[in-house]
Amino acid sequence: MKTTKQSISKTEIEKEIYNTFELFNKEKNICIADFIEKLNISTIKHQEYRKIKFSYESLIRFILYQKLKKFRFITQTRQHLKNHPEEGIQLGFKEIPNRRQIGYFQNHILDNETKELIDFIIDKIEEITDKFGITLDIVSLKPKKIKPTKTRNQYYIRDKKTREICQLVKKRFSPFMDFKLNNNTIYKKKQFIDLMIHMGMTRDFAENGSKTFKEIKGQKSPNSDTLLYHIKNHNDLKEIQKMYLTLFEIHWEMTKQTNVIDLRKSYDVAIDYTEWYFYGDRSTPMVVGKKPERGTSKCYKFATINIVESGKRFTLLALPVGPFDTKEKILKQLFTYALKRIKIKRVYVDRGFFDSKSINTIKQFRLKFLMPCTANSRIKKILDIMPSPTVINDYEMENTLFNVVIVEDDEGNKRAFATNEQFSENDVDLATRLFLLYGKRWGIETSYKVKKHSFLPKTTSKNYLIRIFYFLFSVLLYNLWLLADILIWLALCGEVKQDHLITSKYFGTILYTIDPGGG
Repeated sequence: MKTTKQSISKTEIEKEIYNTFELFNKEKNICIADFIEKLNISTIKHQEYRKIKFSYESLIRFILYQKLKKFRFITQTRQHLKNHPEEGIQLGFKEIPNRRQIGYFQNHILDNETKELIDFIIDKIEEITDKFGITLDIVSLKPKKIKPTKTRNQYYIRDKKTREICQLVKKRFSPFMDFKLNNNTIYKKKQFIDLMIHMGMTRDFAENGSKTFKEIKGQKSPNSDTLLYHIKNHNDLKEIQKMYLTLFEIHWEMTKQTNVIDLRKSYDVAIDYTEWYFYGDRSTPMVVGKKPERGTSKCYKFATINIVESGKRFTLLALPVGPFDTKEKILKQLFTYALKRIKIKRVYVDRGFFDSKSINTIKQFRLKFLMPCTANSRIKKILDIMPSPTVINDYEMENTLFNVVIVEDDEGNKRAFATNEQFSENDVDLATRLFLLYGKRWGIETSYKVKKHSFLPKTTSKNYLIRIFYFLFSVLLYNLWLLADILIWLALCGEVKQDHLITSKYFGTILYTIDPGGG
């Protein structure tokens, strides 16, 4: 059987694409212009083309660049290359061809076979990046000096940048979301991801969410049974945790590239529990007891550690808490993970950690802490007899020592805080300082509200794999929203300010409607 010229070209092209990826030493972040510059496209060169002003290779590279950048129009691609002249040079241009020249080349010079080969190159590149978790043009995360723009243009630029960034993060994370799909599965992974985002944003159940999603998208999409079937196909809790740990790590690497997190600086963090009410059998796996509330004394519980500085309130790690998990075990896991990524200045926890084992665990990591004291009999007695402000150094509780600081709140009520930092009752505005410090902990409460009300789907399922999959997915979306907001600030202003440029709802809408490319 005679081999066609096109089949030979495709074989050679595929080999060349893999060779080009190898040149980047298995990097996960590659600039599109860098890749196209190194890609050998001689196998698709049209021998009869007569060079007039621009070479055949440079015009092919222009088309590849436009398709990989997901630019819809030639004018959009030209404008981008004018703003980034160094990338135009990489494609082979001293000056950028106009729209008529590109259009003539596409419509009158390229034959159908060559156009098919170009589409094959794009599909193969996207297939490889999707398979191996490679992101193209991650360099767009780096802050640049920004020229002032007119107010009327800022909204357009913001919306345009939002779409670019949502496409970037979606393409980066999608390969690592595992829905246990087989090769013969009817639906693609991105359809499951989009459905999950939609359910989280609408705070809906899988049954109704899948129906409204189908109406909005106007296409065939997974129903509730299909979604839940694939989530339940995970072997166990550890498998789901491992997947999300990978996703959190990718997010952290992207965040570091923005330079918003200064690794030389120490950050305040907060640790807290959040509960998801449960109304079934107490013996259900991973269900724990809680204070009676809303008709139940059972829940699924999660522990998180957050940076609590404004504009950087990322959740570093989220852990499911089972009935046999002690507070000291959870603290050790959270601190061990966080300290590999940042320096911790101070830890804020609520009074649920006011016990000797928890305090000793914090001290073992040599961390400063601040927490309110539980009003047990000893603390109540101290509050009754001691004036405000008062500092009791080396207060002993079982086998640990710490300081107790007594101050009055704005209503004149005495409050006691436990800490291992040194304070003096003679410190100026001691009460104000303590309440301001501990007030940082409310940053973690705010993050829980966003996760629960913007990104967490509803469910009554008694299968803990579904609950954990949903919750960790909401944490991931929360982190991605913060990252996208930072990137948009950098794109518009070159710096990050306290207010959010995009709402969580707008971010989620763009995220599930945009096509990241690939599978």
